[in-house]
Amino acid sequence: MLPNRTVFFRGLLLVLLAWTTTARAQVTTSAIGGKVTSDKGEDLIGVTVVATNVPTGVKRGTGTEPDGRFSIPNLGPGGPYSVTVTYVGYKEQTIGGVFLTLGNTTRLNVVLVTETQQLNEVVVVGNTEATKTGAGTNVGRAAIQQLPTISRSIQDFTRLDPRNSNGSFAGSSFRYNNITLDGAVNNDAIGFSPSLGGQGGTSGLPGSSARANPISLDAIQEIQAQVAPFDVKLGNFTGGSINAVTRSGTNDFHGSVYGYGRNQGITGRSIDGADTKIGSAYHDYQTGVRLGGPIIKNKLFFFGNYEIARRNEPQFYAAGAPGSPVSLDLAQAITSKLQDTYNYNVGAYGDYNIYANSNKLFGRLDWNVDDKTSITLRHNYVKSEATNLERSNSLFKFGSQDFVQNNLQNSTVLEVKSNFSNKLSNNLILGYTNIHDYRSLLGGQASVFPAVQINNVGLNASNGYLGSNQILLGSDREASIFNTRTKTFEITDNLTYYTGAHALTLGTHNELYKVDYGFINSWNGRIEYNNVAQFLADQPNRIRGTYNVADNSYANNYNNPSAQFNINLYSAYLQDEWTVSDRLKISPGIRFDLSSLPTPPALNAGLVNNPANDARTLNQTYQHTNWTDLKNNILGKVQVSPRLGVNFDVKGDQSVVLRGGTGLFTGRIPFAWLGYAYYNNGINYNSVDLNNIQPSGTSTTGPKYLLNQDPNQIYAQLPASARSTTEVNLIDNNFKMPQVWRSSLALDLKLPGGVRASVEGLYTKVIQDVKFANINLIDNATYFAQGPTETPRYSGYTFPGTTTAATKVNTAFSNAFFLTNTQQGYRYQLTGSLGKTFANIFDANVAYTYGKSKDISNGIRNSPQSNWELNPALNVNNPGLAYSNFDLRHRVVSSLNLHKNVGERFTAYATAVLTFASGSPFTYVYNNNFFGNGQQNVQLAYIPGSAADITLVSRASSTAAYTVEASGAQYAALSSFIDNDPYLKTRRGQYAERNGARTPWNDQADVRFMLETRLGNLSPNAAGVTPAGHTIQISFDVVNVGNMLNKNWGRQYFVPNTFNSTLGTGLSQVAFADAAGNISTTYSAGTFNRPAFTYNGSPATYAIDQLASRWQGQLGLRYSF
Repeated sequence: MLPNRTVFFRGLLLVLLAWTTTARAQVTTSAIGGKVTSDKGEDLIGVTVVATNVPTGVKRGTGTEPDGRFSIPNLGPGGPYSVTVTYVGYKEQTIGGVFLTLGNTTRLNVVLVTETQQLNEVVVVGNTEATKTGAGTNVGRAAIQQLPTISRSIQDFTRLDPRNSNGSFAGSSFRYNNITLDGAVNNDAIGFSPSLGGQGGTSGLPGSSARANPISLDAIQEIQAQVAPFDVKLGNFTGGSINAVTRSGTNDFHGSVYGYGRNQGITGRSIDGADTKIGSAYHDYQTGVRLGGPIIKNKLFFFGNYEIARRNEPQFYAAGAPGSPVSLDLAQAITSKLQDTYNYNVGAYGDYNIYANSNKLFGRLDWNVDDKTSITLRHNYVKSEATNLERSNSLFKFGSQDFVQNNLQNSTVLEVKSNFSNKLSNNLILGYTNIHDYRSLLGGQASVFPAVQINNVGLNASNGYLGSNQILLGSDREASIFNTRTKTFEITDNLTYYTGAHALTLGTHNELYKVDYGFINSWNGRIEYNNVAQFLADQPNRIRGTYNVADNSYANNYNNPSAQFNINLYSAYLQDEWTVSDRLKISPGIRFDLSSLPTPPALNAGLVNNPANDARTLNQTYQHTNWTDLKNNILGKVQVSPRLGVNFDVKGDQSVVLRGGTGLFTGRIPFAWLGYAYYNNGINYNSVDLNNIQPSGTSTTGPKYLLNQDPNQIYAQLPASARSTTEVNLIDNNFKMPQVWRSSLALDLKLPGGVRASVEGLYTKVIQDVKFANINLIDNATYFAQGPTETPRYSGYTFPGTTTAATKVNTAFSNAFFLTNTQQGYRYQLTGSLGKTFANIFDANVAYTYGKSKDISNGIRNSPQSNWELNPALNVNNPGLAYSNFDLRHRVVSSLNLHKNVGERFTAYATAVLTFASGSPFTYVYNNNFFGNGQQNVQLAYIPGSAADITLVSRASSTAAYTVEASGAQYAALSSFIDNDPYLKTRRGQYAERNGARTPWNDQADVRFMLETRLGNLSPNAAGVTPAGHTIQISFDVVNVGNMLNKNWGRQYFVPNTFNSTLGTGLSQVAFADAAGNISTTYSAGTFNRPAFTYNGSPATYAIDQLASRWQGQLGLRYSF
């Protein structure tokens, strides 16, 4: 039976949904409000206020309340609007040129004079910021047209918010954003966005894996990014709320034909010292057409846009190229091995190009039904595809790893806006979205081959140093079976009642998802080798894969989703926007969010109904819910989010405004994390993980597990014990969606000389976040006697009555990955900004943010396993609070806009966006894992304080025994490396921190030069209005213009995300030592309990983005009418 409060909650939703005949949409509209008084200061009741949208002729009116207040809601953003104020006995007044910003109320306080007085005594005060409380940024149509952009993406403009970095807002994961288009969700709900975040310009958006924008920039009217909106109507995020609204038709026909493009000729040369061109195959073109106008003037309007994009770009770091992790000889040897032994073409290892293509079609109808109701219907269609192969200075992929990512989107939104009376308005959004993501191998199904991973590339056999580079070949493990569909139906309904100084809103927002999770990780098999020599000798170290126990054929797995489930996100809210006085406005509100899984994932009875599992759970270094207590009663509980926003005009003239608020925000997780629990439950699929098959080094003993193109034959050659084991993904009882408590306080100032200034603080405390663990790991820990002494080492446990040390709680399962909540984590940002407009031709803005962010798990990966394996920590199942991957630290963003008329036919524009950021965080780790916990090579490194803190060994040859090095040469080299690293030298005698180190600053300056030419007759008509006429725009954008001026400027640094932005220290653990300096290859808790290392010189450091570090130009040509 459902809890009473859940029944009540759902009942409340049904009541709210009953208003759908007269509803009004949220965060797609603007409003005009204010107060009308006489010249004697009297409040005037019954004054008629009418706002007319000049381009469309649509009018909306109201009358003033007894206190003189009025509000006209449900107005489209933009304008201009003309506001007419009439009252018997007083002069009619008209305020023109009123422009509205998305989601805000423009305040107009009007003082009327009697008909006998002079017009110049009228006073009109207008201000948009009077309703702003929290932190956010609005980008209007003019800025979208004028600011530099070559990707033409939404994130090229949300970057103007100083709290944003690569799609992450306020130090939170980009996966925790909520993105809406015309008020309807437009997220990558499953969460397969690239783990690098927003560097591709599209992360968190549907189609991001195909590197496609979800809508043409020409179809967008305004973009809004908010990080602390205390309006309870906004929810389902704990990062940022990004909303864009689309353009509509007007009473005049307007259209545009445009094209933007770049190629080798307007792209800088390489920054690797070779000074080479990017290649003639490189190009990126976007071209399109838009048209809008009236079907019936003042009544019915249309708008449409069609755009195509074609991009072809090179991949750098070909075998043998400067900085490549693979030599030409090695690439040829691997190619020959696969061709000769398996008759398999491993694909290109030289120069390589990938492409991204998309077609976009957008249509919108706006119907002004009458003076109280308007209806909008729009549809957005996107079809995109892209090949996917990436290389870096530490990761090399052969061409066989490439695949085609396909994305098909159809999204329809219906919006009804109704003003029933002066006191009552309503807004409804109905939305339906269908997204199909699927992947195909370049050679089709017939080309499927196991995913082969060769680690420790760069092995020095004489001293055992393990190189930190990696090679991938064969079919990509996430592309062999990938065919997902997400269908979303949503309804938003907000009813607002105006009474005196109060605007009371009661509303609901609901998202109903049907997910066909057609993905199987490593269906083709995933085979790892410790080094190149073991690959050439057919000696894998680890074999993993997932197979269908009933029918493992490609056709069955591809056409029948591995998991199908529904997830519903319900919300209801109540808010009072209370204008306490002309200077003070507060907005208390409360929001209720309920996430529901109608059919939870099945539990494996052999795992959770087994008391022996609880008996084997030692709880030494971590704790979790008892196995037998797991019930899968996840989600399904109401999360309450009270909020309060405040705006106080200190002097009453908007020169000093104090604003802010506090409240709770409930978000969502990527549905992929839930999908793993549905199909990886050990019932329908088995997940093999056979580890440590061969000893490290170059031993030739032991079985040889051969590659085979048929995945079923790979599994067939494994021991029966390995084939019968499986992986399971579990979710903790009462698991909740992420929730944070966020507060902000800001001071806005209008300084002498027209300078705008603002100072703002933002603090976020985690209430609920995610944490990943592998609870099948026997929690029997020992510790090294010499650094690292705080990292648990898991060597198994011999239970009473047994003779063999067990490493798994339940040996029938390879791993049991556990998703649970944590209450640890916080982030804060301090922001200061200045702005000024000079003579209405030049506008300058600059903002600086300092911020820190700490979390338990950054959650940037698609699977629970990867989120656990690649989370650097001392204790893998109980990670401590550490710097987040999204830790911002320092960021400066500035925008400059100069426009000047040259004669009557020309206008010249010069705009710039400058960003300066303190680099990306990364982690120093060991080159190999010697702690027995099953994680990949992401263990936090201990930084020795002196030679006594570490045992360094050497050997004469690859077959000789290790001995403690007496010369001290290795430690001298290691010490020099530490002392010359700005971060490591501060950590001597301590562990490196997760994300404690940072790359150098990433600085970038982007500019746009544009000349607009007006054609045709420029003479005013009989009404004195100059016709808009026809225009031609010629533009030239340059991103990273600093690199154009100096080849050493504008370099973009990053750490490859292969192992979650980690770098090795140059240390490889090769043996164990005792206190006397004797060496053994076997660990012993009582004696040989000190790790022995080799140091092979400074490892590869952070990488430089080979394309983004060049200047890139883009030519644009546009004809508009």
